[in-house]
Amino acid sequence: MAVLSPSVPAIISASRRSDIPAFFGDWFLNSVHQGFAEVVHPFTHQKQQVSLHPEKVAAIVFWSKNYAPFMPLLHAIEDIYQRRFLFHFTINGLEGDAKSILEPRVPDTAMAIDTVQKLAERYGPETVLWRFDPIVFTNLTPPAEREAAFERLACALNHKVRRCYISFIDLYGKVLRRLQKPEVAARLQLQKPHTTEMLTFVERLKIIASNNDIQLFTCCENWLAGATGIARGHCIDALLLQFLYPETKFNTKLNPTRPECGCYASIDIGTYNTCHHRCLYCYANF
Repeated sequence: MAVLSPSVPAIISASRRSDIPAFFGDWFLNSVHQGFAEVVHPFTHQKQQVSLHPEKVAAIVFWSKNYAPFMPLLHAIEDIYQRRFLFHFTINGLEGDAKSILEPRVPDTAMAIDTVQKLAERYGPETVLWRFDPIVFTNLTPPAEREAAFERLACALNHKVRRCYISFIDLYGKVLRRLQKPEVAARLQLQKPHTTEMLTFVERLKIIASNNDIQLFTCCENWLAGATGIARGHCIDALLLQFLYPETKFNTKLNPTRPECGCYASIDIGTYNTCHHRCLYCYANF
């Protein structure tokens, strides 16, 4: 079995491939206690051991739509890693039929906002990275509805977060097939916006975010950053981590995971096709 134990402490990503905080907290805690996470490489299918020893971990970047069940486990490990955490938190504010189709098992927005408050109070608003992502225009979620949802969320998250990351839906083949299933297409029809419509929409989000002291970032989609003046995002952001935790040295080598990705080097410990949220737009479930 391959062992990943880099000479320089690594940023651990937990995880782009699944929702570890929502569904695999016990596994994560057990991995911390044993000093490594066992991970199957998504392409070679080779088993790997990723060191979670404190001396080998520069910081942990979590990704989730539901941190509520993970909070007690965070309290149990925060001293081990000296609270060197970042929390990507996807909150799209979907309601009614749109939520039941696109995010059927994601907790409601009020619960998410309450959890953001708890994370911000304990670890600081700079560590909580709100994701309004992906932006999906449909008959149930037209631009006006998505803008109104963003404004409600931005007002509710004012002073609880400092950043928001946005991107439009990527229509991978598996995603498109889900959207085109007859039982889905009968209720939800995808709308493909023109470039000008997307730019106008993002410009309006930029104003709303600024009014609520939130800085807007792209996730990939560098053309949006260039056309609207919003910042290009680095979802795994070694420079932000360096600013927040100056006593720790971080690897500042860029290591994109797909075209236009701005992420810095990290090791992901998740497994594809394991998330139970069952979001229709998900790229990580087959």
